[in-house]
Amino acid sequence: MNSGKSGSTARLVAAAATCAALYAIVNIMTSPIRAPWGVGEFRPGVVIPAFYALVFGPIPAAFGAGLGSFIGDMVSLVATGASTPLVAIVAGGGGNFVGFLILGWVYQKIKGWKGFIFGTTSGLFVGNLWAAAGVVFLYGFPKILILGYLLFWFGTMFPFVIILVPALVRAMRPYASKLSANSSYPELAEPKKSVLWTWTITVSVLVLASLGVFLAFESSLSKDFSAYWMEILLLISAVSVLVVGAFIPSAKREEQVPVVSSEK
Repeated sequence: MNSGKSGSTARLVAAAATCAALYAIVNIMTSPIRAPWGVGEFRPGVVIPAFYALVFGPIPAAFGAGLGSFIGDMVSLVATGASTPLVAIVAGGGGNFVGFLILGWVYQKIKGWKGFIFGTTSGLFVGNLWAAAGVVFLYGFPKILILGYLLFWFGTMFPFVIILVPALVRAMRPYASKLSANSSYPELAEPKKSVLWTWTITVSVLVLASLGVFLAFESSLSKDFSAYWMEILLLISAVSVLVVGAFIPSAKREEQVPVVSSEK
């Protein structure tokens, strides 16, 4: 029993470490694409902790995302004056930890496509709200920029997660026994089309509602960043949910090969 528990713990620690390393590397690579208003960056690398959240669970993903974000920020942002150590650990590290903890926890409670959609939406929203509030309060920016940062990060991260993570889960399925127990490896196909479309349309409407909120406050945001790009990003987020959702029903579940008895 003890050896089994220690092996499981070692696997989770290794998962958190590899998640942190990969996330930090990708964040450093994409860091030249900065967020508006001078602090933060474009983060397509969220695909990595999102994948870990589904495969390994919320704890390894949360620690991996938080640590990876902090390391990446220290190397690429703090070193260039685009952040501070306090912002890197409180806003970046804290927001990533909370966001992917929620994503993984929701998926454990609600399996399948709707769990993935709901976990991604709630995790990215809460995590980015934490990060946005941290940046604004620690830098003393106008509080309206919490909305701006939230919509920028959510709008740019959501399409990457919703499109690439299902493809990555499917591509890594042959290695399921090495990543996690075969019985717990994520299955994102949704056999009930009514459930699929209810969740995908609901999320798309919510994302489009975010676009409406953004437009309502557009005049109060900094003119350093084109509002048209924000609108396009949010539209891409909403459309990507519908497009990916349309292909999920056709995703074939792996068929179990029946065992034929040799007895007659």
